[in-house]
Amino acid sequence: MVVARKGRGRLESPSVTKRALALVLLAPLSAWGADAPAGGRIVDEVVAVVASRGREARVVTRTKVAEEGRIALVSRGGIEAAFAPLDGAVLRASLDWFVDQLLLHEEAVRLQVFEVDRDSAVAELKRFKAEFATSKDFKAFLHEIDATEEELTATLRRNLRVRRYLESRLGRLRPTSREVEAWYEAHAADYGGRPIAQVTDEITARLTAARADAETKALLRDLRGRADIRILVDLGAEP
Repeated sequence: MVVARKGRGRLESPSVTKRALALVLLAPLSAWGADAPAGGRIVDEVVAVVASRGREARVVTRTKVAEEGRIALVSRGGIEAAFAPLDGAVLRASLDWFVDQLLLHEEAVRLQVFEVDRDSAVAELKRFKAEFATSKDFKAFLHEIDATEEELTATLRRNLRVRRYLESRLGRLRPTSREVEAWYEAHAADYGGRPIAQVTDEITARLTAARADAETKALLRDLRGRADIRILVDLGAEP
Protein backbone atom coordinates (compact mmCIF):
# COMPACT_ATOMS: atom_id res chain seq x y z
CA MET A 1 0.00 0.00 0.00
CA VAL A 2 1.25 3.51 -0.74
CA VAL A 3 0.55 6.84 0.87
CA ALA A 4 -1.08 9.42 -1.36
CA ARG A 5 -3.09 12.55 -1.25
CA LYS A 6 -6.67 11.95 -2.24
CA GLY A 7 -7.29 12.92 -5.84
CA ARG A 8 -6.57 12.10 -9.45
CA GLY A 9 -2.91 12.37 -10.44
CA ARG A 10 -0.84 11.56 -13.49
CA LEU A 11 2.70 10.44 -14.06
CA GLU A 12 4.77 11.48 -17.01
CA SER A 13 6.42 8.13 -17.68
CA PRO A 14 4.49 4.95 -18.57
CA SER A 15 7.25 2.76 -17.15
CA VAL A 16 6.42 3.17 -13.47
CA THR A 17 7.63 0.74 -10.83
CA LYS A 18 5.92 0.39 -7.46
CA ARG A 19 8.94 1.97 -5.76
CA ALA A 20 9.05 4.94 -8.10
CA LEU A 21 5.32 5.35 -7.82
CA ALA A 22 5.50 5.43 -4.04
CA LEU A 23 8.27 8.03 -4.14
CA VAL A 24 6.29 10.26 -6.48
CA LEU A 25 3.16 10.06 -4.36
CA LEU A 26 5.01 10.50 -1.09
CA ALA A 27 6.70 13.67 -2.35
CA PRO A 28 3.84 16.02 -1.42
CA LEU A 29 4.03 14.75 2.18
CA SER A 30 7.54 16.12 2.55
CA ALA A 31 6.23 19.57 1.69
CA TRP A 32 3.85 19.44 4.63
CA GLY A 33 6.78 19.18 7.02
CA ALA A 34 5.79 19.30 10.67
CA ASP A 35 2.09 19.43 9.78
CA ALA A 36 2.15 15.86 8.43
CA PRO A 37 1.50 13.07 10.95
CA ALA A 38 4.41 10.77 11.74
CA GLY A 39 4.63 8.07 9.10
CA GLY A 40 2.02 9.76 6.94
CA ARG A 41 -1.71 9.09 6.80
CA ILE A 42 -3.07 6.55 4.33
CA VAL A 43 -5.95 8.19 2.49
CA ASP A 44 -5.94 6.22 -0.75
CA GLU A 45 -4.19 3.43 -2.62
CA VAL A 46 -2.88 3.34 -6.17
CA VAL A 47 -4.22 0.21 -7.85
CA ALA A 48 -3.23 0.71 -11.48
CA VAL A 49 -1.34 2.88 -13.94
CA VAL A 50 -2.59 3.27 -17.51
CA ALA A 51 -0.53 4.79 -20.32
CA SER A 52 -1.64 4.87 -23.92
CA ARG A 53 0.34 5.94 -26.96
CA GLY A 54 1.36 9.59 -26.92
CA ARG A 55 -0.35 10.37 -23.61
CA GLU A 56 0.76 10.79 -20.04
CA ALA A 57 0.27 7.83 -17.75
CA ARG A 58 -2.83 7.95 -15.57
CA VAL A 59 -2.70 6.91 -11.95
CA VAL A 60 -5.85 5.04 -10.92
CA THR A 61 -6.65 4.98 -7.22
CA ARG A 62 -8.95 2.72 -5.23
CA THR A 63 -11.20 5.73 -4.54
CA LYS A 64 -11.49 6.49 -8.25
CA VAL A 65 -12.34 2.87 -9.05
CA ALA A 66 -15.11 2.85 -6.44
CA GLU A 67 -16.43 6.19 -7.73
CA GLU A 68 -16.52 5.01 -11.34
CA GLY A 69 -18.11 1.71 -10.37
CA ARG A 70 -20.87 3.38 -8.37
CA ILE A 71 -21.63 5.85 -11.17
CA ALA A 72 -21.75 3.09 -13.79
CA LEU A 73 -24.03 0.87 -11.70
CA VAL A 74 -26.42 3.67 -10.75
CA SER A 75 -26.56 4.72 -14.41
CA ARG A 76 -27.82 1.23 -15.21
CA GLY A 77 -30.51 1.29 -12.55
CA GLY A 78 -28.45 -0.29 -9.77
CA ILE A 79 -29.33 2.35 -7.23
CA GLU A 80 -28.41 0.00 -4.36
CA ALA A 81 -24.76 0.44 -5.40
CA ALA A 82 -24.92 4.15 -4.55
CA PHE A 83 -24.09 3.59 -0.89
CA ALA A 84 -23.57 -0.15 -0.35
CA PRO A 85 -20.06 -1.51 0.33
CA LEU A 86 -18.37 -2.73 -2.86
CA ASP A 87 -16.72 -6.12 -2.58
CA GLY A 88 -13.56 -7.24 -4.35
CA ALA A 89 -15.36 -8.71 -7.36
CA VAL A 90 -17.28 -5.49 -7.98
CA LEU A 91 -14.15 -3.37 -7.55
CA ARG A 92 -12.19 -5.55 -9.98
CA ALA A 93 -15.00 -5.32 -12.55
CA SER A 94 -15.14 -1.57 -11.96
CA LEU A 95 -11.40 -1.27 -12.57
CA ASP A 96 -11.63 -3.23 -15.83
CA TRP A 97 -14.59 -1.11 -16.92
CA PHE A 98 -12.85 2.16 -16.07
CA VAL A 99 -9.69 1.20 -17.96
CA ASP A 100 -11.82 0.35 -20.99
CA GLN A 101 -13.63 3.69 -20.68
CA LEU A 102 -10.34 5.57 -20.58
CA LEU A 103 -9.00 3.82 -23.66
CA LEU A 104 -12.23 4.14 -25.65
CA HIS A 105 -12.57 7.81 -24.77
CA GLU A 106 -9.00 8.53 -25.77
CA GLU A 107 -9.65 6.77 -29.07
CA ALA A 108 -12.77 8.89 -29.71
CA VAL A 109 -10.77 12.02 -28.88
CA ARG A 110 -7.94 10.93 -31.18
CA LEU A 111 -10.42 10.40 -34.01
CA GLN A 112 -12.18 13.68 -33.13
CA VAL A 113 -15.62 12.09 -33.21
CA PHE A 114 -18.83 12.23 -31.17
CA GLU A 115 -18.08 15.23 -28.99
CA VAL A 116 -20.85 15.79 -26.44
CA ASP A 117 -22.24 19.31 -26.15
CA ARG A 118 -23.22 20.96 -22.89
CA ASP A 119 -26.97 20.43 -23.40
CA SER A 120 -26.50 16.68 -23.90
CA ALA A 121 -24.30 16.48 -20.81
CA VAL A 122 -26.88 18.34 -18.72
CA ALA A 123 -29.60 16.00 -20.00
CA GLU A 124 -27.45 13.04 -19.00
CA LEU A 125 -27.04 14.48 -15.51
CA LYS A 126 -30.81 14.99 -15.24
CA ARG A 127 -31.40 11.37 -16.20
CA PHE A 128 -28.85 10.26 -13.61
CA LYS A 129 -30.46 12.36 -10.89
CA ALA A 130 -33.80 10.73 -11.66
CA GLU A 131 -32.41 7.43 -10.34
CA PHE A 132 -32.55 8.88 -6.82
CA ALA A 133 -35.77 9.18 -4.85
CA THR A 134 -34.95 12.65 -3.54
CA SER A 135 -32.50 15.47 -4.15
CA LYS A 136 -31.19 14.80 -0.65
CA ASP A 137 -30.25 11.26 -1.69
CA PHE A 138 -28.48 12.61 -4.76
CA LYS A 139 -26.48 15.06 -2.66
CA ALA A 140 -25.61 12.25 -0.27
CA PHE A 141 -24.30 10.28 -3.24
CA LEU A 142 -22.05 13.15 -4.28
CA HIS A 143 -20.71 13.19 -0.73
CA GLU A 144 -20.21 9.41 -0.83
CA ILE A 145 -18.02 9.60 -3.94
CA ASP A 146 -16.42 12.89 -2.85
CA ALA A 147 -17.31 14.65 -6.11
CA THR A 148 -18.97 17.87 -7.14
CA GLU A 149 -21.92 17.98 -9.52
CA GLU A 150 -19.59 19.41 -12.18
CA GLU A 151 -17.17 16.49 -11.77
CA LEU A 152 -20.03 14.00 -12.02
CA THR A 153 -21.28 15.75 -15.16
CA ALA A 154 -17.81 15.47 -16.70
CA THR A 155 -17.78 11.72 -16.03
CA LEU A 156 -21.25 11.26 -17.50
CA ARG A 157 -20.22 13.34 -20.51
CA ARG A 158 -17.20 11.11 -21.09
CA ASN A 159 -19.31 7.96 -20.76
CA LEU A 160 -21.86 9.31 -23.23
CA ARG A 161 -19.14 10.03 -25.79
CA VAL A 162 -17.82 6.50 -25.41
CA ARG A 163 -21.31 5.07 -25.76
CA ARG A 164 -21.94 7.04 -28.96
CA TYR A 165 -18.59 5.95 -30.35
CA LEU A 166 -19.37 2.30 -29.69
CA GLU A 167 -22.88 2.60 -31.10
CA SER A 168 -21.46 4.04 -34.31
CA ARG A 169 -19.22 1.00 -34.71
CA LEU A 170 -21.87 -1.53 -33.73
CA GLY A 171 -24.79 -0.04 -35.63
CA ARG A 172 -23.75 -1.70 -38.87
CA LEU A 173 -23.77 -5.19 -37.36
CA ARG A 174 -27.47 -5.85 -37.90
CA PRO A 175 -27.86 -9.16 -39.80
CA THR A 176 -29.44 -9.34 -43.23
CA SER A 177 -32.74 -11.13 -43.82
CA ARG A 178 -30.81 -13.96 -45.49
CA GLU A 179 -28.62 -14.39 -42.41
CA VAL A 180 -31.72 -14.48 -40.20
CA GLU A 181 -33.29 -17.14 -42.41
CA ALA A 182 -30.10 -19.21 -42.35
CA TRP A 183 -30.01 -19.06 -38.55
CA TYR A 184 -33.66 -20.05 -38.33
CA GLU A 185 -33.15 -23.04 -40.63
CA ALA A 186 -30.19 -24.20 -38.57
CA HIS A 187 -31.97 -23.74 -35.22
CA ALA A 188 -35.66 -24.21 -36.04
CA ALA A 189 -36.09 -26.74 -33.23
CA ASP A 190 -35.16 -24.04 -30.71
CA TYR A 191 -38.29 -22.10 -31.60
CA GLY A 192 -40.88 -24.79 -31.03
CA GLY A 193 -42.26 -24.81 -34.53
CA ARG A 194 -43.04 -21.09 -34.59
CA PRO A 195 -42.84 -19.63 -38.12
CA ILE A 196 -39.92 -17.39 -38.96
CA ALA A 197 -42.19 -14.33 -39.11
CA GLN A 198 -42.84 -14.67 -35.39
CA VAL A 199 -39.20 -15.00 -34.37
CA THR A 200 -37.41 -12.68 -36.81
CA ASP A 201 -36.99 -9.90 -34.24
CA GLU A 202 -35.75 -12.37 -31.62
CA ILE A 203 -33.18 -13.86 -33.98
CA THR A 204 -32.09 -10.42 -35.17
CA ALA A 205 -31.53 -9.26 -31.60
CA ARG A 206 -29.61 -12.41 -30.74
CA LEU A 207 -27.29 -12.19 -33.74
CA THR A 208 -26.76 -8.46 -33.30
CA ALA A 209 -25.89 -8.86 -29.63
CA ALA A 210 -23.42 -11.65 -30.38
CA ARG A 211 -21.73 -9.60 -33.08
CA ALA A 212 -21.64 -6.49 -30.90
CA ASP A 213 -20.00 -8.46 -28.10
CA ALA A 214 -17.38 -9.88 -30.45
CA GLU A 215 -16.72 -6.48 -32.05
CA THR A 216 -16.38 -4.75 -28.69
CA LYS A 217 -13.99 -7.39 -27.37
CA ALA A 218 -11.87 -7.14 -30.53
CA LEU A 219 -11.70 -3.35 -30.28
CA LEU A 220 -10.72 -3.46 -26.61
CA ARG A 221 -8.08 -6.13 -27.27
CA ASP A 222 -6.55 -3.80 -29.86
CA LEU A 223 -6.64 -0.73 -27.60
CA ARG A 224 -5.31 -2.64 -24.58
CA GLY A 225 -2.59 -4.14 -26.76
CA ARG A 226 -1.38 -0.65 -27.66
CA ALA A 227 -1.46 0.59 -24.07
CA ASP A 228 0.79 0.00 -21.08
CA ILE A 229 -1.51 -1.15 -18.27
CA ARG A 230 0.02 -1.92 -14.90
CA ILE A 231 -2.27 -3.53 -12.32
CA LEU A 232 -0.64 -3.00 -8.92
CA VAL A 233 -3.36 -4.43 -6.65
CA ASP A 234 -5.52 -7.48 -7.27
CA LEU A 235 -8.86 -6.09 -6.14
CA GLY A 236 -10.61 -9.33 -7.05
CA ALA A 237 -8.66 -11.19 -4.39
CA GLU A 238 -10.36 -9.17 -1.67
CA PRO A 239 -13.50 -10.37 0.15
